[in-house]
Amino acid sequence: MPMTNAAEYLERTAARVPDKVAFSDASGSLTFGQLLQDARALGTVLAGLPGCKNAPVAVLTGRTVQSVAALQGVLQSGNYYVPIDEQMPEARIRRILAQVHARAIVFPEACRPQAERLADCAPLVCLEEAEKTAPDNALLQARREQIIDLDPVYLLFTSGSTGTPKGIEVTANDIGNFMAWMQGFPVVRDGGVTFIDQASYSFDLSE
Repeated sequence: MPMTNAAEYLERTAARVPDKVAFSDASGSLTFGQLLQDARALGTVLAGLPGCKNAPVAVLTGRTVQSVAALQGVLQSGNYYVPIDEQMPEARIRRILAQVHARAIVFPEACRPQAERLADCAPLVCLEEAEKTAPDNALLQARREQIIDLDPVYLLFTSGSTGTPKGIEVTANDIGNFMAWMQGFPVVRDGGVTFIDQASYSFDLSE
C-alpha cells in the first residue's frame, strides 16, 4: 500500500516490531515503539503552536538518537523539518532561518545555549520537555490527513558554489521512491541491517 506521508514508515515499523532497536549511539538507544512515542509527544507540542501547520520547523541536530526523535516529531505534527548542525556558526544559522521563516526551533537540552541565542528567530521547543507531553493522537491524525505526498518532508541547506545557503526540498514522494529502490537490495530484510551514520543530518549525504 503506497504511503503519502513519510511518518507512516515509522508507524508501520513500530506496529510490527515495537521492541526492536531503531537507533543507538554512545548514550543509549531507542526502540521503534519508544521512538514513535517520543515523536508523537513532540508532535503534539508543535501542532499546538500558532501557525505551525505544514510549515518549516528548524531542528538543531547532531549524530544522536535524540535528533532522530526530533525529526520524526516534526513529521508527526504535520510540518516539515529543516535540520541544522548544532556546530554550525550562528551567522550561517541565522541566514538559513531568515530564508525559511521557521515556526519553531526544536533543540535538545545540551544545545540550550545555542538555541537561546536564536530565540528572536522563532519560538523555542526543548525536546526533553516536549517528550513529557501526553500525545494527542486525534490532533496529530487530523494534521496528517491534510498532508499529501508532494508536500515537503524536509529542506536541506547546502553551501552552494557561492557559499550562500540554498535549500533543497525533499518530498514524501521522493522518499518513497528512494525507499522502494533500497528495498531492492538483498541485505535489506526484516532480519535487520545496521547503517553507520558518519555525517550530520544537515549534510548533503543524509539525502
